[in-house]
Amino acid sequence: MEGVKTQVVVGAYALAAWFCLYLLITVGLRVWARTSSLSHAHRAHVTESFVSGVQGMACALVGLMTVYSCRLDVMKEKFPLAVYYSSVGTAYFIYDFWAMYRSHVAGLDVGSAVMPSVVSYVRKDLLMIIHHLTIIGLFLPALVYYSPMGDFFLGCFYCAELSTPFVNARVILSRLGYKDSKIYVVNGLLMMTVFAICRIALFPIMYGIYLSQQTSAPSFIHALLTIPVTCHLSCLLVLAPQVYWLGVMVKGALVVMRPDSTKAGKDD
Repeated sequence: MEGVKTQVVVGAYALAAWFCLYLLITVGLRVWARTSSLSHAHRAHVTESFVSGVQGMACALVGLMTVYSCRLDVMKEKFPLAVYYSSVGTAYFIYDFWAMYRSHVAGLDVGSAVMPSVVSYVRKDLLMIIHHLTIIGLFLPALVYYSPMGDFFLGCFYCAELSTPFVNARVILSRLGYKDSKIYVVNGLLMMTVFAICRIALFPIMYGIYLSQQTSAPSFIHALLTIPVTCHLSCLLVLAPQVYWLGVMVKGALVVMRPDSTKAGKDD
């Protein structure tokens, strides 16, 4: 019971911290000469991306520490910081519902009509909303509170956020007018590479490390069959949107690198 109270307190402080960071960056962008002339919508996107990048770096750092600490026994080793960060991550996803909505509304001309903007927001970001709800309601609780496995796997999923700073840097560079620069192209290539490693190759890597430590099983197939079906289904549920988003990134990269005028009209 005491552990649950601690998690709630950590989450509450983290939620306040995410909102404060958003407001701090918003003020900074207003006084920074480079961004003072940006539209309200573009500043909102840049602010959201900055906060998301901070969360991605923090989450990936905790993930790397967790993986390293638990690597020798993936089924038993625990790392308390990984559990505490689950509250920080949950708070971020709750905050991000508001941040995504704010960015969406900043680009609309709906006046004070709330319902049309909410409906439009849900339609536009439905996949991301489902992604957030799945992580908050199913994925993190299953890994943190109900999983018989060690924290190694939780750390691996935290490491998936290593690609997030590159994704957000892409948005920031675009909004600041660097879309035709070499740094934008380099960041895009790094984004796709890190994304493919940390969000797709991550799954066979996790399975491989788990199977290599299950020496009591007569074969890898037998060890694989000892994994609950729900684990396989959860991995597929998380993996599916990652494959989709990587496809979107590849298509976007092809458009950026194609020497024609069609990419000039793109804003992302």
